[in-house]
Amino acid sequence: MKKEKKKKIKTVYLEDKGETIYSMASLWGRTPEEQEEFDRKRKGNDATPSERLAMIRAAFSVYGPLLLMVVGGFAIAALLMYLFLK
Repeated sequence: MKKEKKKKIKTVYLEDKGETIYSMASLWGRTPEEQEEFDRKRKGNDATPSERLAMIRAAFSVYGPLLLMVVGGFAIAALLMYLFLK
């Protein structure tokens, strides 16, 4: 009496084509029509290069001092640790 060998099941991997079966717009609380409108408005950023540069400068002027304060705080903490552990 021979033992039957189990046959290996060959796995077949399907290639992902990047298609969706259903619209994922409702995950964000929007209907598909609202999502299309949102995407259309979002792509409509028509800022000129000078306006874009002005926006970047304004962001740096607001967040620059905050960044310097954080870096300064870490520098002070490192200096105090150095002095106490010396």
